[in-house]
Amino acid sequence: MLKSTRTAVEAVLRADPSVTTDQIREAVRVLDGKTAAGLVNTEPLDRALSRKEVAEILGCSVRTVTDYAQRGLIRRFTFGVNGKLAHGYSADSVRALMAGHAGKEARR
Repeated sequence: MLKSTRTAVEAVLRADPSVTTDQIREAVRVLDGKTAAGLVNTEPLDRALSRKEVAEILGCSVRTVTDYAQRGLIRRFTFGVNGKLAHGYSADSVRALMAGHAGKEARR
């Protein structure tokens, strides 16, 4: 494999917020012809949700979703799609927010 191909693949992996640093290292090792041990992640990947999806899940307005992201309660990330920038919200952070609120409501 050409060094430029390896570099390009590594750059794409680094741009993907769902790929961990360890997964990138292991993928590069595979590209270099080394072991693939640990490459397969058995954990489900954090899925990107649209603002509308998050609002429906949380039962709030899309403006509230933006507010939650600005306050750091849910994680927002940007990624490229078809040459354009798109925004998504971390499904894991939405679940964590819901779990936190459920615990607070139970203590009331």
